[in-house]
Amino acid sequence: MKGIVIEINSDQAAVLSDNGAVERIKNKNYETGQVVRMKENKMNFIKKAGSIAAVLAVTAAGSFAYAAPATYVSLDVNPSIEYTVNTFGRVLSVKAVNDDGEVITSELDVKNVNISKAVKVTIDKLREGGYITDDENAGIVITISASNDEKAEELAEELEEETKEYVEEIGETVEVEAEAVGKERVEEARTLGVTPGKLNLVQKLVKSAEGVEGAEEINMEEWLDKSVKEINKAIKENRKQLKEASKEVEEEVEAETDEEDVNTADEDEIEDEAEEVKVKNNANEKSKLNNSAKNNKTVDIDEVDDVEDEETEEAEVEENEDESEEAAPSNKTNNSTNNKKEKNN
Repeated sequence: MKGIVIEINSDQAAVLSDNGAVERIKNKNYETGQVVRMKENKMNFIKKAGSIAAVLAVTAAGSFAYAAPATYVSLDVNPSIEYTVNTFGRVLSVKAVNDDGEVITSELDVKNVNISKAVKVTIDKLREGGYITDDENAGIVITISASNDEKAEELAEELEEETKEYVEEIGETVEVEAEAVGKERVEEARTLGVTPGKLNLVQKLVKSAEGVEGAEEINMEEWLDKSVKEINKAIKENRKQLKEASKEVEEEVEAETDEEDVNTADEDEIEDEAEEVKVKNNANEKSKLNNSAKNNKTVDIDEVDDVEDEETEEAEVEENEDESEEAAPSNKTNNSTNNKKEKNN
């Protein structure tokens, strides 16, 4: 007989059995929500450990907690599958969201299995059905929705990590992506008849097509029916085109920048040459002015020399005149003396 561990208390565990009874068994490092097998003859009915009221209370509380849906997990490859998970992380039910999903779920027995294990079992079935192949565009998209956003995020990280490890372990080249989504996205996806993961993926495709020259308008309804592999391929092609277009723009900008640099260099060279000519002209002009000043100075010196010569000549003339004047009275005296001598004779 199988049972679900609903409570752990020290060395004992309370288990909800298939027949709806709550039994207390020895705790062998069990975890809450774990499925265990028990032998009928070794069961120790919990009423032996307490009152009937306590039995009823534990049974009711345990049964309600275990059976209450707490989280919804969807998985997309092309088959789209949705798991309903309780607060213990155990799968309560699984259903197909599309026709290919029906093929997989008809052979899938994961009730009461931990969700991480259920995903791995599902992947094995997908491989057997040829839905997962060695393709660079192959992908597994997992989404988690829960009333507690923090727990949804934690479960998304856990499932992504464990699924990636498992895919690598079985030797498949598959891109795995897991993310938490809100209830609104879940309701929107259900209205469209798809999983939140498929809806998110197609919306990524729409976004990837923005700015792609010549890209066709994305038909949501058409693409929601396609496989994850096909959508991934289209997204990668769009991103490749955007990258190439961006590279061309960068090259054009770089070429324009280089041309501007050349033009700037030419302008700088022209300015330098103009400045050099200007400096030379200034130097020549300055040289001319200096030469002119020197010439003027030479003329002035010559004029000064001429004046000095004239002054010297004038001085000499005056001196000669003075000497002539001094000599004249002397001659006169001599002549008078001579005349007197002649009279006396």
